[in-house]
Amino acid sequence: MILAHIIVRDKEQAMEIASCLTRKKLILNAGISVKEVFELNKRTKKLERKEQTLIIGKTKALLFAEINNALKTKYKETMPWLYAIPIVYMDEEQTIFLRANTAKI
Repeated sequence: MILAHIIVRDKEQAMEIASCLTRKKLILNAGISVKEVFELNKRTKKLERKEQTLIIGKTKALLFAEINNALKTKYKETMPWLYAIPIVYMDEEQTIFLRANTAKI
């Protein structure tokens, strides 16, 4: 099991991606939040505040490649950041529910 993290440009794109991935059963559900991040401006050498929109979805680790391919197909030129964090411990009943309600591999 993993938490797929997808960083996109805005909430509209996040809703579009979350809807697509849940319909295809590539993620069980999606949490969407807008976060403040700070990046170093290479020219001025100062930290700049920016916003990013983050989607977090619970899924099976074996579906990561499918998620990646779905995003690459739809967003060829502007691929969102995608990475996964493993879920080390999870309630057994919740694990069974997640497996039953995501795409079969």
